[in-house]
Amino acid sequence: MPKVTVVDFMGKVQKEIEVEKGTKLLKALIDNEVDIVHTCGGKARCTTCRVTIHKGVPTKKTQVQHELFEKLIKDGHTQFDHPAVFLSCQVEVEDDMTVSVSEEFNRVIHDSRGKDTEDGITPDPVWMEHEVPDWWGIK
Repeated sequence: MPKVTVVDFMGKVQKEIEVEKGTKLLKALIDNEVDIVHTCGGKARCTTCRVTIHKGVPTKKTQVQHELFEKLIKDGHTQFDHPAVFLSCQVEVEDDMTVSVSEEFNRVIHDSRGKDTEDGITPDPVWMEHEVPDWWGIK
């Protein structure tokens, strides 16, 4: 079974979890009590479940994530213009990976962490190739 290692922004390991291959990353994080906001419940609408994947970057991404990120980048949100940034609700865990959560719960900003999420990726995924540039150095 693949292992997901969750690190903080300094790279310190917060949690290590083993999950079934093909598990939605957001579901794995929620089920293992990782502090991650997921306002829309994992439907690729809000971007609060954003993660950076430091090791084990997927070779595929969903078309809905791609289109959402393209719109956000065009609108000047440069944090979405990185090959290792994904919506955890749009990632299936296939291999070991190391991730950091972009948005943790903060009572001032959020009413709650979010709704529970379904087991599968929503909406039904249309997969696209995702190439990680050599300069990132992790695959």
